[in-house]
This record gives sequence, C-alpha cells and structure tokens, in this order.
Amino acid sequence: PRTAMILVYEPSASRAQRGSRVLANWLEAEIERRGLDAKVDRSVCLGHCVVGPNVRLLGADFFHESTREKLIPLLDSLEENNANGGPKS
Repeated sequence: PRTAMILVYEPSASRAQRGSRVLANWLEAEIERRGLDAKVDRSVCLGHCVVGPNVRLLGADFFHESTREKLIPLLDSLEENNANGGPKS
C-alpha cells in the first residue's frame, strides 16, 4: 500500500493563529497513535487561506475550516484502508 499524504497549509503566522499548526501536530499524533500509513506535510497556501485551517488528503478534496471533529472521518477512512490492505485503485 501507498503512504497517504495529508497536506496542512500553515506557513504564516495568520494561519498558525487559526489553528493550522496545532491541527497538524494533532494529526501527526493521531496517525502515530492509530498506526496509520500516512504522513503530514506542512505546505504553503494555495489560495484558500481565508477559509482555513485547510487540510487535504493528496488526490482528494480540501477540508476547509478544519477541526479535529471534521477530520476524524478522514482518519477513520485511512484506518479502514490500512486494515483492508490500502486504497483500491
């Protein structure tokens, strides 16, 4: 299976103040706790800063105004994929 890449857009102080950095730290801890084959990549803004924090599973849609609660289904789906041998192509 391929490692899932979760992008968190957080490079500037304004986005960090909205919680992007805290959210990225939480995602990393949750991925480790669940033993998921996933990695968090902190990235530059791609034009959605006003609706941040923004998170994106590489190859999928953005999660805008992200919170832990909004991202739990993403982590749950990654956990299910890991249990089933990875995403289906």
